[in-house]
Amino acid sequence: MQKSFIGLIVLSAAVSLSAQTPPSASQALDRAVGALGGRQVILAVRSIKIEGYGQTAYQNGGGNISTSPTAPQKWIDIPEYEKIIDLEHWRMRVRQRQRNHFVFASVDGYLGRNIATAVLDGDIAYNIGADGRATRASNATAAARRIELLTHPVALIRAILDQRARVSNMRRQGNLDLMDVMTTQNDKLVLAIHRSSGLPASVSWVARNENLGDLTFEMQFTGYLPVKGVMLPNGFNTVIDFRNISQNKLYIDANTIDGQIADLTAPADVRSAVVATPAPPVAEATPVARGVWLLNGRGGANSILFEFTDHLTLFELPSSQAWARALIDKAQATVPGKRVTEVIISHHHFDHTGGLRQAIASGLTIITHKDSEGLYREIAARKSTVDPDAIGAFPKALKFRGVDDRLQLKDSLMTVDIYHTISNSHMAEGLFAHVPQERLLVQGDFFDISWEIYWWQDTYMDNVRHRNLQVDRDVPVHGRVLPLQEVLDAIRRQTRAAQDLCAKLAAASSFPPGCPVKTP
Repeated sequence: MQKSFIGLIVLSAAVSLSAQTPPSASQALDRAVGALGGRQVILAVRSIKIEGYGQTAYQNGGGNISTSPTAPQKWIDIPEYEKIIDLEHWRMRVRQRQRNHFVFASVDGYLGRNIATAVLDGDIAYNIGADGRATRASNATAAARRIELLTHPVALIRAILDQRARVSNMRRQGNLDLMDVMTTQNDKLVLAIHRSSGLPASVSWVARNENLGDLTFEMQFTGYLPVKGVMLPNGFNTVIDFRNISQNKLYIDANTIDGQIADLTAPADVRSAVVATPAPPVAEATPVARGVWLLNGRGGANSILFEFTDHLTLFELPSSQAWARALIDKAQATVPGKRVTEVIISHHHFDHTGGLRQAIASGLTIITHKDSEGLYREIAARKSTVDPDAIGAFPKALKFRGVDDRLQLKDSLMTVDIYHTISNSHMAEGLFAHVPQERLLVQGDFFDISWEIYWWQDTYMDNVRHRNLQVDRDVPVHGRVLPLQEVLDAIRRQTRAAQDLCAKLAAASSFPPGCPVKTP
C-alpha cells in the first residue's frame, strides 16, 4: 500500500511537469500541421484565394482628430478585398478598394475609387496601375510583401515544411506555444500555436516605422473552417504595439483552394528594371520676408524658418526623419552661425510628425499643444533596432514646451505668435503661427491649394477673426505662399466642389459624412 501511494505521487509529479514543459519545435509543428489538415494535404495546396472586406486604421492610429488614447479611431474602409497566394511559385497579389471613412481633400478617396494592386513574384515586387501598367517597386517593398505572404498560416507552415525555414526559441505563453521562425531570406516572424486545438493562433513581426521606431504587428487568426480538407481562418485581426490599436481587420467572405488564378509572373520589363535607389532629400530656402524663409524641395512637405537673434526656429518637421535632417541642415546653412534649437509642430498627424524622432534626437525643444505631450513622450520612449533610426536603441529625453491658448516667441529681431486652432474638426489640438510685423499666417492643414474639395467651411477666417489678426499672405506646410485673397478664392472653389458632390449624393438618397457644406 505504501509503495502504491509513492508511485501515485511520482506519476502525478511527472504529469504536472509534462504539462508545464513546452514541447519541442517539431512536436508543436507536427500538431499545427495535423490540425490544419496534415502534411500531405498542406504540401499539395497550389493556391489560396481570399475574398472579403475590412478596415485599416488611418496612419496607424496617428491621424485621429485628437492625441488622446481614447480618441475614436479614424478608418479607411476596404469594401472590396482579394488576395491570391500562389504557393507553387511563391507569388502573391493583393487587390483592394479603399475609401476614407472620413472627410478629406480627395474626391477619389472620399468616393472609394482608389484601387490598389500590389504583386510579389519571389523577390520582385511590382504594382499595377489603373491603366494596367506594371511598375517595379523597391527591395524594401518586396521584403514587406514577403512578410505579408507569410502572414497566412498555411503559407507560413508551408515555408517551414518545404522552404527550410528555421524555427527556434520554443516557449510557452498562456495557452499558446510560441516559436521564432527565420526564412531563407532572413525574414523573421513569431508563430503562436493554440495548445488546445493545435491551430495557428497568430503570427507577429517587427518593422521599422518612421514615427514609432520598432513597430510590432500581430496578425491573429479566428474562425477556422475546412475547405477541401484544409482548415482556413475566416477572420484576420492585426494589432500593433502602439496603444494596442487594431491596425487592420479583414473579414472573409470566401476561401478558395486551388481555383483558377491569374499568372502573377513579373513581366519581362519589370523583371529587368533597375531598382531605383531613393535620391537623398534636397531642401531649398526661399525668402518670404525679413527673417522668414520657406524651406521646400525634394523630400517632403514644407517647413518654415524663423530667425531670432541667437537661434533659429522651425515651423514643422514633416514627412520623414531624413527630410527633417535635410531641413535642419538647410536652415543652419541659410543663417550661418545660428543653430536650430526648437520646432513648432502644427498638429500630431503622422505626416506632419515624420521628422519628430530626428528632432528629439537632435535635442530640439518641441513646441506644440499641451495636450499632445503624452503622445510625444510615447514616441520619444520607443526604440528602433530593426533598422535603427535617429533615436536608435536608446530613448532620448524629450524637451517639451506646451501651448495652451497662445504662446509668443519674441526678441529684438523676430516675433512669432502661436495660437491654438479653433473651429476645425480635422485637428482638435492644432496650432498655427502669425508673424505680426509681416502679416503672415503660417499653417498646416488649414488649407492646401492642391485640395479638390474643402469640408472645413469657415475655419480659416474663423481663426483669423477670432484672434483679430492682420493677414496679407498664407505660408503653408502644404503648397506655396499665396496672398490671402487667393487663398479665400481657392477655398470658395473647393467648397463649391464639396457642395456639388453632396448634392449629387443626396440625389441618390445618400447622406455621406461632411454633408451638407455651408458657403464660407
